[in-house]
Amino acid sequence: MKYLMRVVLLLCSVSSEVHSNDFFDFTGIGTADTVVLEVAEPYIEMHTGPGRGYPVFNVVEQGETIEILKHKASWYKIRSPDNKTGWTNASQLAHTLKPTGIPVDLPEINHGDYLKSSWRIGFTGGQIEGANTFSITAGYRPLSWLGTELEWGKIFDNSVTSDFYGVNLLMEPKTNWLVTPYVTIGAGQFSFNSRQKVVVEDAGTADYLSAGIGANYYIGRNFVMRGEYRWYSVSTDDDRVGLNSWRIGLNIFF
Repeated sequence: MKYLMRVVLLLCSVSSEVHSNDFFDFTGIGTADTVVLEVAEPYIEMHTGPGRGYPVFNVVEQGETIEILKHKASWYKIRSPDNKTGWTNASQLAHTLKPTGIPVDLPEINHGDYLKSSWRIGFTGGQIEGANTFSITAGYRPLSWLGTELEWGKIFDNSVTSDFYGVNLLMEPKTNWLVTPYVTIGAGQFSFNSRQKVVVEDAGTADYLSAGIGANYYIGRNFVMRGEYRWYSVSTDDDRVGLNSWRIGLNIFF
């Protein structure tokens, strides 16, 4: 586990450095130092004023460039390629690009804006009933507060080896917080071998149901640190066995 923690700390420091370097300096707004960005979304809408109550009068399509002129709360005043000026919400700028192709980090764009309708991959490590475990996940968020993921992992120790795989549903209602709590439920299967008796007795391949709570911490750009406690209910030949697990890891969104 000490190696996992070193990797997490290293990625956090790298992400923080990149994050601080790539934040747009808004002291230049209103001067000649306007920022030009490329639209990566299918399109962004331009409103006549900084609010959803103002009508949409123009659309900038994917691949076109915009200039950011100033911002007010979570709204940005932009100039389109046809020299029209209007306002767009921060959430629509979450995936805009710099001319170099690097995603831009805007101060009013938060964790939730990055997570909305995003694919993700992740890695976690921790313990389950005292045995070391790691898992790799791949998922998709059809809604900003709801995500699904496929998971494959291993349990290993001096006397333990096992594979497991499953599918999880994650519900994260407060995605605009820097630290966002979530709950998860899932189902899957453990593939125990003869050395796994220390965790679950008399089990070969066993189905499981799981429930857990955790929190995601947005550390910049597309990186989110994840900490979680999960409880497994494992089906055996005669009964069900409860297993406790905790883990920490990183998710990368794209």
